[in-house]
Amino acid sequence: MAKRKIGWQTSKIERLSYYLFFAGQLIFNTMVMTYVLTLLLSHGINEVLAGAIILAPKIWDAINDTLFGFIIDKVRFKGGRFLPWIKLSALTLPIATIFLFSVPESLSVTGKCIWIIAGYILWDTSFTISDTPIYALSTSLTSNMDERTTILSLRGVTGAIGGLLASILIPLLYGANGANMGWSVTAMVISVIGFVCMLPVGFLAKERVDSECKEEATFKELFGALIQNKNLFIIILVRFLFLLTYTMQVLNPIFAEYVLGNETINSLLAMLISVPSIVLAVVLPMLCRRFDKARMLLVFMILYAVTSVAQYFVGYANLGVFLLFTTARAIGYGGFTALIYMFIPDCIEYGQYTTGQRNAGTSFCLISFVSKLNSAIISSLTAFVIAAMGFSATNVTAQGRAGVWVTYTLFAAVGCIVAIPILLKYYKLRDKDIAHIIDCNNGLISKEECEARIAQGSK
Repeated sequence: MAKRKIGWQTSKIERLSYYLFFAGQLIFNTMVMTYVLTLLLSHGINEVLAGAIILAPKIWDAINDTLFGFIIDKVRFKGGRFLPWIKLSALTLPIATIFLFSVPESLSVTGKCIWIIAGYILWDTSFTISDTPIYALSTSLTSNMDERTTILSLRGVTGAIGGLLASILIPLLYGANGANMGWSVTAMVISVIGFVCMLPVGFLAKERVDSECKEEATFKELFGALIQNKNLFIIILVRFLFLLTYTMQVLNPIFAEYVLGNETINSLLAMLISVPSIVLAVVLPMLCRRFDKARMLLVFMILYAVTSVAQYFVGYANLGVFLLFTTARAIGYGGFTALIYMFIPDCIEYGQYTTGQRNAGTSFCLISFVSKLNSAIISSLTAFVIAAMGFSATNVTAQGRAGVWVTYTLFAAVGCIVAIPILLKYYKLRDKDIAHIIDCNNGLISKEECEARIAQGSK
């Protein structure tokens, strides 16, 4: 495939502010999704109850994600479709994070559970307000497919940097201050950094592409259109299955402290996982202009599955070999996470082409919901699995350490292994076809001409 040139519609300052938003967002996401289980255990809550607490707020999440996606597809503000929500989230997400991690030590175990559940619900709602609009904004910033691909890829660079920064800072801040005060101070520092990163895009970005369809659709019609969008459904399903791999990140603090016996290695593991994501996010836009995204996604998924299974059998006795396999797994994970969001604008274009309904807000809301559902399921399921295998933070045994290792490697690979044949068999969109579909949606060519070009390209 010949290399294509990008005709930029966005300014450099817009793109920079867009990338910075993800740095802030991933700082908050890392704080909550990686350390909420550790937070619960530090307050004397056992593994099984901790798993239930993490999972419980997802009942509300199922409601608020669906509802919010519909709202942003319908509601119009003077300042734009997406930017007002993005401005609001820059305020609510820091507040929610500080609240969640400021559990009063004086509360009973029941009181702490209630506080954390309430904080988790508040945080989850705030994250929804940030996540859905920022991804949907990519369809409004530009109509250029390559520009969208590059923007969504490079957000992974700053996002990974933000996640890495949080992974390094959190153990240092928390460990330096003692249990309760450590969590509160850490959350405040993290929230200030995240706020500074998230705020600029709300004032610097411009919604220049009107992605609104001419005809108004009902709630039922919106989801009817999404059901008909089989490619979007496959991408959402593949993402859901693959992100069971996040078990590795959730277990990093526990694995470092209780299995390796070296809590400081957690920061090193976080760096080994984050750095490949940063590098890949930089180079993938160039690769996407030469190679089909779906084929590259399969390569990264296969890499993760193979190296995860191999790592289990190799073990962790040799630290150097363990770190090498961890890095190889991180390349697979980083490639997948950098690529997967690039498929959503393509699926939105396909949906408009086949149904007449664009549904950018609802589509990105679904992928956001799946992401958060993944994180909650993984955190709670991880807690359940390691508890079932004999692990207890208050009484660490050889059986418990072995259970953590199985969960860290083999369990983390299960979803990826299942997702590979699904993507291979059922996802049918190719980059060369999407370019024609975008031209058709923008009125540059007729649907008949689009179909003719797609048919010609498949020969």
